[in-house]
Amino acid sequence: MQAIEKIVGLLAGVIIGSAQVIYLINTVTRKVRPSVLSWIGWAFLMGTSVVSQVLGKGWQWSMTGVLCSTVGCLTIGVVALLTRNYALSRKDWQYVVWGLLCVGIYLLSNNPWITTVFAIFADAILGVPTIKKAWRDPMSERSLAWVLGVISSTLALAICVGHDLIYVLFPAYLFLFNGGMAYLTRLRPAG
Repeated sequence: MQAIEKIVGLLAGVIIGSAQVIYLINTVTRKVRPSVLSWIGWAFLMGTSVVSQVLGKGWQWSMTGVLCSTVGCLTIGVVALLTRNYALSRKDWQYVVWGLLCVGIYLLSNNPWITTVFAIFADAILGVPTIKKAWRDPMSERSLAWVLGVISSTLALAICVGHDLIYVLFPAYLFLFNGGMAYLTRLRPAG
């Protein structure tokens, strides 16, 4: 069973890594304008969640996609800054404050459950600028990356079966977030 989990976990990592590369190419070619606070914030929060889970419960292959996504999000955020192709509004900073509040709560806790839950809350809060942008202008966030994110998190969820529930939380959240973004940018009826 461990060999199957490893293969599926690596496949999930490759798929989300591919999604990140696609979004990175879309950024460089200016097909999308990333919300820089969302992408850099996501990188730090997902990375913190992975570290917390590894230190608290040990490594599971279901975390491969989240680890790959951490690296990809940081790369997208930095490249967006370097190429000066990013979205950043004054209102976005309020989400950073809310996200930092969640980060503060999880930093005060040595509990991997609290850390993971508040990392997800913070991650979702930091995603609000990206969601708002996709709602107002779906083409500004239209990327195959969101669909690949759904596939990757589905694979991660599949290998969570039989493991501690804590390992399900981040992949489930990513499934919902990526699914929501795919819906907003590809399937939502116009009007």
